[in-house]
Amino acid sequence: MEQSSKENGLIQRVPEECLTTVIGLTSPADACRSAVVSAGFRSAADSDAVWERFLPLDCDAVLERAVHFVDSSSRKELFMDLSDEHVLLDDGKRSFGLQRSSGAKCYMLSVREMAIAWVKIDLYWRERSDPDSSLIRFSMVAELMSVCWLSISGHISTKELSPGTHYAAYLVFKLTHDASGLASPQQRSVLSVGGRQGSTHTASLHPCNRTDSSCTGEMADGEPHDHERDDGVVVRYPRPRVDGWLELEMGDFHTGDSDDEATAAEDVDMILHECEELQWKKGLIIEGIEIRPKKIN
Repeated sequence: MEQSSKENGLIQRVPEECLTTVIGLTSPADACRSAVVSAGFRSAADSDAVWERFLPLDCDAVLERAVHFVDSSSRKELFMDLSDEHVLLDDGKRSFGLQRSSGAKCYMLSVREMAIAWVKIDLYWRERSDPDSSLIRFSMVAELMSVCWLSISGHISTKELSPGTHYAAYLVFKLTHDASGLASPQQRSVLSVGGRQGSTHTASLHPCNRTDSSCTGEMADGEPHDHERDDGVVVRYPRPRVDGWLELEMGDFHTGDSDDEATAAEDVDMILHECEELQWKKGLIIEGIEIRPKKIN
């Protein structure tokens, strides 16, 4: 007990600016842990100087594009708000948030910022509101009425993302009760960076209908939900999300280690298509494409 009191006394003598510098070199999670060590640590760990380091350098510039004014009493509160819920940007065409564990930037592109073949033709697609989306994200979703040629894509610049980060892109959607034609063996998801093809996967928009443990969706967070068919082809299946939607990992990629202005920006293109088998499809409701750091276990 005496030794512990002596150590606490020594900690109290460390200048707060030194504690602030050290804690700012850790992570948001470590800063929160530091706050419970002592009153001195809490003051440093909760300071704007620490949380400014965890926010993206261009955070304020990004928030200038927000649909609604973002008001926070401190940098820590701003960080927590952005990691709890996305903010709508660019007249509601996309949303922006942060990964709580690292502070890395996350985006979701709405259907208004995606390229979907024939989406403006009512015979094939219908843009409409959806209560499951408009309450928390976008005012409009796209519902597939009937097409034989499926082409869905989106893109984002690496300059908009956090440097030195392993990202993945996810198509966020759900299915109507009478959905059909969305498990074609010719469906492909393709992700490329700077025009260089990074990954191609055979994909199914229907959840896996197998009952064995390899196809239940109960895999570690961040892992693609892949399953090998009897013919040897590995198919990527969607997984349920906590918000009630489904997500299909379209591919993953790394951003460069530098956020220097001299570093060239590259477009990340994310595509899901099926234009070979030409099977008629319906019942797909698209909310958007989410780009977020991929959890690696």
